[in-house]
Parts: sequence; structure tokens; C-alpha cells
Amino acid sequence: MKGNIFRWVCAGLIITALMVVSGCGYGEYMQRAKGPGLNATQTVTRYDSKNYDVLGLVRAQGNSRCILGLVVEGTEGEGLLWDAAKSQFGDRVTGIKDINISYDYQSILPPIFSEIKTTYVGTAVHEK
Repeated sequence: MKGNIFRWVCAGLIITALMVVSGCGYGEYMQRAKGPGLNATQTVTRYDSKNYDVLGLVRAQGNSRCILGLVVEGTEGEGLLWDAAKSQFGDRVTGIKDINISYDYQSILPPIFSEIKTTYVGTAVHEK
């Protein structure tokens, strides 16, 4: 009886350990792209605002890699979209509307190696 309990506890610990190391969220070293910063957050366009000019579509891409479910490297975050809008339209950008995020996930034996490519798309606007 005691042997069976010990086996079940060991099996539970092994399953728990495998579940922990199979995801990229643990022990991550991924860099998050900074957001628009303190001054820019005060000028971000409200979603219900009608007083803005559309500057155009903005696209940015982030990449990250996960090795053994523990080590993550790469750059992700909506701050990449903000940086792309600033480089494309300069200081005229006061906000980004309708942000869409999509993921492309590839892996070789998922806990061993995986790569995630994230595409950010939004509309750069200038508030009047």
C-alpha cells in the first residue's frame, strides 16, 4: 500500500515537472519592447475620438525562441509597433488604433525548441 502511494506521488511530481518545462513562460529572458513612454501615453488617441487624421498602416514583427522550455530570447511587445510608427511617420504620430496581433509558432519537439514570430499591425493616427 505504501509503495503504491509513493509511486503515485513520484508519477505526479514527474508529470508536474514535465508540464512546467514544456512552456516558454518560465525563466524567460525575452526582452519586452518599451511602450510609448510617459509623454506619449498622455497623447494616445482615445478609441472613441473622432478628431484625428489617419496617417497609415503600420506593421512590426517580433521574434522569440524557447529552448528546453526554460530559455527565451528575442524581442516582443506592442512597443515595436510604436517604434515602427515613429520611424515611418515621425512625430506626427499621437496614437495607434485597431491593433491586431497574430502569431506564427513552429517547434521541433515542443519542449526542446520552439520559435514564435509575432506580427503587430495597427493604424497610426494624428489627433487634431
